[in-house]
Amino acid sequence: MTKKIVFTLFLVGVLSICSFADEYWQKDWVWKEINDGYKVTDMVFGNLATGNYTYSNYVLDFDVVFHEFSQWGNLRVMLRQNGQWDCYCLTIVKDGMELWRLDGRWDKGVLLGGYYQKTTTDVKHHLQAVVQDNQINIYWDSNLVIKAKDSKNRYIYGGVVLRAEMATMELYSPQLSKVQKVDPKVAREEIWQRAPIFNPLPENPHPFKSPQDVGFRDMMLIYNGYYGNGAGEWSYFDALPYVAYLAEDFSLQDRMFDAFLFLGTYSPAGRSFDSARGQPDLAATKDDWLWYLDRLFTEDMQINAFNRACGKINDVLGESKPAQAVIMIPTPDPEQDNFGEINGERLSFSPNNQNASVTQENRLKAIIWYLDEIEKRWQANDITNLSLLGFYWLKEEIDTPEDAALVRQVADLLHQRGYKFYWIPYFKSPGYDSEYGFDCVFTQPNYMFTEQVSLARFWDMYVDAKKFGMNVEIEGEDTIINNPAARERYLTYLKAAVTLDFENIAKAYYFGTKALANCALDGDPNLRNVYDQTYRFIKGQYQEGLFD
Repeated sequence: MTKKIVFTLFLVGVLSICSFADEYWQKDWVWKEINDGYKVTDMVFGNLATGNYTYSNYVLDFDVVFHEFSQWGNLRVMLRQNGQWDCYCLTIVKDGMELWRLDGRWDKGVLLGGYYQKTTTDVKHHLQAVVQDNQINIYWDSNLVIKAKDSKNRYIYGGVVLRAEMATMELYSPQLSKVQKVDPKVAREEIWQRAPIFNPLPENPHPFKSPQDVGFRDMMLIYNGYYGNGAGEWSYFDALPYVAYLAEDFSLQDRMFDAFLFLGTYSPAGRSFDSARGQPDLAATKDDWLWYLDRLFTEDMQINAFNRACGKINDVLGESKPAQAVIMIPTPDPEQDNFGEINGERLSFSPNNQNASVTQENRLKAIIWYLDEIEKRWQANDITNLSLLGFYWLKEEIDTPEDAALVRQVADLLHQRGYKFYWIPYFKSPGYDSEYGFDCVFTQPNYMFTEQVSLARFWDMYVDAKKFGMNVEIEGEDTIINNPAARERYLTYLKAAVTLDFENIAKAYYFGTKALANCALDGDPNLRNVYDQTYRFIKGQYQEGLFD
């Protein structure tokens, strides 16, 4: 799951917990409560999950009424889920159902069985899934329709996720029975030990890129797009805990992060700098790009605030060392057919009603205009304590040949201008395993965002990094403020870095908006510990591994 989607879900509706038959189901905003169940009324994506990967054997029962399937609509019944796409997955579509073992992506795995009878809508169906050892039996309206075995027995523990995708439905009385659990420590260690068996390291692994290769050691993502609560507005005092390590008395003791990535996901008009995701009205226009440029260079805020904060720590330490700045490049979205006027020419990024080569030229023209504007505004501001190191490709997947070609063009353009180019795809995002001319790619483990993801994710991420030459992103989020389990999940990243020996490489850090600053300033010792341990990690002083 992308960070953008995760944070959007956090803003729209906080996860709630409901109970059926002594089992707890965590639901996101997509699933609306009804009498004895839930319903999905929008063509969107949403999870209903047990939030526990320590289950071994169980029986899952529920009734379901499907109302409408889109072209890609389905209900995924994910069994023994170890991660977003690490599980046994029964996918129910309008033409029947298939049981797959998914191995890290929605489109990679092994078909274990299928039942190809049309799924009638507006009729209540009963589903039962019996998970026992390496055997999974699926009953549909009391009939055994799939009887399957995974000879590799890849997933021995894991919970349940009911994932609606672009289909409307009602789901009644979901419950687990005959549940066999293992001790969390046993599950944790055994899942970790089995991970290299199923996903070994490549014979010729790529080395991680060093800070000298990349241009920084620790780059924090600074979200300064539009948020209704003002979270995207960064003052000098907001910047200080990131630029400098603050002691408990708030005195400046040392440097903290040495690079800052400025990026935003939405404009005040609600349009997306990333991707409209099938909704053309949400594709950003030139006015949105201009809004972001104006915001980026607001007097005493954003870049100027970080410039001042960097100057302050230089004064304290008696140095004149600049920090590094990286700025996002918004997506020229192919769903936008009326971007606006550049140099007297009205641009459309849509492939409809124009030659494909013209579409690509228009997309590149918009990016060149944007880069020119940043260079002009950078020169117009008195920025002496930040160095403009490079740019960041915002969209977290490269999922079309047109995007791949555009990114390669942008990489060449930036390198000609003397800049570096970076990308941070989500775990196994489309295009993560290809070469586009980036100076460094930081893979997202995406362990932070759900309890359903096991420790094996770090191993799988590590293998991908070594196979495709990527570095790593460290992930936190705003939930650490009130959730001890979220704080522990964040610290697990630091422990994994020690265990897998990537603590001293160049890294990116995601932490919601200002959660890490709140840890420094709140006064709660549990939050302060997160800030202090992050500082120790940055300085190479953190030594605790996953099983220490």
